[in-house]
Amino acid sequence: MNKTLKKFISLLLAVFMALSCVFTASAEEAIGFMYGDVMADGSVNSSDALSILKHSVGSEILEGDSFTAADVNGDGFVNSSDALLILQYAVGTIKSFPVELKVQFPETKEEILALYASTINDARAVIPAYKINLKSQAIKVELSGSVLSIMSKEEIEQQKADMMKPSEYNNLLRAGSSSALSNLPAVCKITDPAKFKDVTCKQLADGNYQIDIIFKNEKDPKAGSPIVTMLKLPDKATFVKTMEEEVETTMGGAEVPVSVTVNNMEYQNCSISCVIDPKTGELVSMNTTSDMVSSVTMYILFYSMTTGTTARTTTSYSNFIY
Repeated sequence: MNKTLKKFISLLLAVFMALSCVFTASAEEAIGFMYGDVMADGSVNSSDALSILKHSVGSEILEGDSFTAADVNGDGFVNSSDALLILQYAVGTIKSFPVELKVQFPETKEEILALYASTINDARAVIPAYKINLKSQAIKVELSGSVLSIMSKEEIEQQKADMMKPSEYNNLLRAGSSSALSNLPAVCKITDPAKFKDVTCKQLADGNYQIDIIFKNEKDPKAGSPIVTMLKLPDKATFVKTMEEEVETTMGGAEVPVSVTVNNMEYQNCSISCVIDPKTGELVSMNTTSDMVSSVTMYILFYSMTTGTTARTTTSYSNFIY
């Protein structure tokens, strides 16, 4: 009987862990000028700013490509505002001009969330090619219950060690494929900052924008919550149902009765960090992280075993090609 129970325990733990661990840009159109290079000498410097200032006072007239190159803020006029931007670009204070950007820097949390939503929604509509790396691992495991009395200390420690073995998935997904679509984060419709712990955006040294979304912890998560919808993680009801179905399937035909109770389920330390190219509005890279804290009790005959686990899943997306 002990050997049979131990076999069942191993199968059930495997099911539990499987359920706990959630599993170049497009070419620019060629133009006959470079923004900021008013003098058309291949560089952007103070000479270009001076030419703009002369134009603004009428001592020099800029026309054609020279005028277009000088209007770096894109307002249809060439004046001291453009000259200032060129000087800032020349010394490295800014990495691009406003006229070049499809996406302006978001100033409020509402604007940041709206930018993330439009970016991920557009990506799901286009379905670009990208590289994905997914890692799952139990970082904490606690076992208790009467069933442990029939197992040696070495067997218990081995079970814990087996549960804490990391798993990793790497793949290069093809543009437009169903797998590329299914592995992207879900369509985002939540743009209320109050639903999150924090929302920030910063401009990186290369000019790209980095958005960081930190979720509030969710105990007994429900369908429609930010973590469940945006990270495509199961709510508690779905987790319980799936756990029961998987255990029933695993133990199908067995004479030993088994039942499962989910005592607790909580998402912690969940976040999304993505880098967006402001010139195209497209994703450059993205990382998501989630910790699932759960407690599940399994009943086998007259025995019980409670498994408390913290499972961490991290997913990295890179090499986006639209």
